[in-house]
Amino acid sequence: MNATPESTGNHSPIAAAIGNTVEWFDFAVYGYFAESIGAAFFPQDSASLQFLSAFGVFATGYLMRPIGGLVLGPIGDMFGRRILLLMSVAIMGSCSLLIALLPTTDQIGPTAAVLLVLLRMIQGLSVGAEYSSSIAWSVETSPQKTRGFLASVTAAGATVGFISGSLVATVIDHFIPITAMNAGGWRIPFVIGSLLALLALMLRRSIQDSRPEGASSSITGQWHQVMTDWPAMLRLMGTVGVATAVFYAVGVYYVDEASRLDPANASLYNGINTVVQLFGLGMALLAGRCADRFSPLPLVRRSLLISMVLMVPGLLILAKGGPVSFAMGQAMVLLPIFFYSGVTPLLHPLFFPGGSRCASFSFSYSLVVAVVGGTAPIVSTWLRDLKGWPNELILYLLILAAPAFWAWSSGPRHLRFQGQD
Repeated sequence: MNATPESTGNHSPIAAAIGNTVEWFDFAVYGYFAESIGAAFFPQDSASLQFLSAFGVFATGYLMRPIGGLVLGPIGDMFGRRILLLMSVAIMGSCSLLIALLPTTDQIGPTAAVLLVLLRMIQGLSVGAEYSSSIAWSVETSPQKTRGFLASVTAAGATVGFISGSLVATVIDHFIPITAMNAGGWRIPFVIGSLLALLALMLRRSIQDSRPEGASSSITGQWHQVMTDWPAMLRLMGTVGVATAVFYAVGVYYVDEASRLDPANASLYNGINTVVQLFGLGMALLAGRCADRFSPLPLVRRSLLISMVLMVPGLLILAKGGPVSFAMGQAMVLLPIFFYSGVTPLLHPLFFPGGSRCASFSFSYSLVVAVVGGTAPIVSTWLRDLKGWPNELILYLLILAAPAFWAWSSGPRHLRFQGQD
């Protein structure tokens, strides 16, 4: 094995997963309360602040994540995964608390908007290293017989965070009127996010470390190792791109689109989406268990093939419109891709040597999510306006699946320490 677990400490999949929960909880609540936050920091009568708002959303959501992989990832390779896992949640939690306490533009002027964007950018840095480092740690420290399941538990923390953010937003919306929300009620979920980060820190303090072999002693040396990992990074990006595009197109964009076309049933579409994701969470955990019992490479290839086959009728059903078609189509598309995404956490770290695993994994994963996920709403909107919708979207997703099939077909020659404890 290219990374050796320390003898002290314990292995806790909850400790690994909760960082991803914090990450996606913050992502969800920021989106749900964007209108109230925008009114507090980006007033409509200020064109410059409106521009800053657009830039901040872009920078924090996508640009800063791959940068975070390059900046923070090497720390996990040089000094062990534990220190990086502690740093990432500490940064996320501190930024959440500062956002909750941040004065508005009415109180301190445009400086408030600048500070908000800076805090979101710093959070983006930590997010860029959180998912991949927690997955790498889980795979490196788990017993071989449960490695796939525990890796899927770690990855599932993201879905739990997204659903939790949705539920918290629903409860707050129900009990707090819009006037109180704009007056400061939007701060409540960020306080909750900071408390979740504190819980994550407490859980992670006693985890066993995983120290890699072959790491460089300098940041520049680590970056050089990352550059030499480019073939493996291309393979990983190929396997991640299609799942990311499917999730953003069907689990995010299609929900907004259905609500826009049928506003009377907007809450119903959001509820269906939440239920489907809950079932998807179960599918991902089942996939992790299957990866421990069966050979993971054939399993991931077959699950990808099934996902693409079911995606075609699923998208055609989705395009018919209406809550029933929405539920059927979304389930047909998302549940298989959740199963596929439940197998990949076991295999993704194995593309890279231990000495550069955190940095290379973090950068390549964050980059493909930024490029494919960040453009998914724009691409989906553009394809929607074409006469052949949803055929063009189907073709687009099938094209993205081709690199994934290539990557998994060439996988056996490149996966590291597979089958070893």
